Amino acid sequence: MIKITICEDDQIYLQELKKFLTECCPDAEIIECVTPKERQQLYQPDSLSSDIILMDIELPEMSGIYIAKKILQIHPKTQIIYITQYAQYCSDVYETEHTYFIHKPTIHRYLPLAIQKAMENINNQKTKYLTISWNRKEHSILLDDIIYMERTLRTTNIHVQSSTEVYHTSERLPDLIKRLDSNFICCHRSYLVNLDKVIDFKNNCITLTGDNFAPVSQKYLPEVKQRFLKLFMAN
Repeated sequence: MIKITICEDDQIYLQELKKFLTECCPDAEIIECVTPKERQQLYQPDSLSSDIILMDIELPEMSGIYIAKKILQIHPKTQIIYITQYAQYCSDVYETEHTYFIHKPTIHRYLPLAIQKAMENINNQKTKYLTISWNRKEHSILLDDIIYMERTLRTTNIHVQSSTEVYHTSERLPDLIKRLDSNFICCHRSYLVNLDKVIDFKNNCITLTGDNFAPVSQKYLPEVKQRFLKLFMAN
């Protein structure tokens, strides 16, 4: 089931939007986010992700663009659809990754198109897999699900977000990274991390989703710093 969160401080408009969304996406789980406290929960490190967020730009506590930026730092795959009464924000929204910008008076015309575009993006993410073999069994792992890989002796252990199960392969990290996308980086000769799962980086240690940690060796430190800076600037 797709999960859609509405960040809107106008309760009456929120209910109208929710009713229209229910008609457009009858199978979706729709979450209301009315108060600043509820919106703050969206970008906490332990928060649950939404597939799609409809974000009003003018909110009482801060700009919805800034809130979206903080959410994307934790959940970079979330599809952001900006909605606003004020068309002058159409340039400001490019400070963040987003799927669509909708002027509220045209919501009924453009929201179905925005949801369709967001779903296409989500489905494209789901088609990216890493296929490995272990004990004569083949496994296909969604790239976006991988948190990090750790090499122990002659085995590479692959840790994922969706399960406590750890996958194994005899492939070495230098060979595996050739089959991964640009979100992955070696931070140590025995560790490879998914930058989308990084929560913090300090004291030569990377904090990852799910209370996981990966060391950064001196050899890889310059590249990790550079990539982490690019990630921070992008978000």
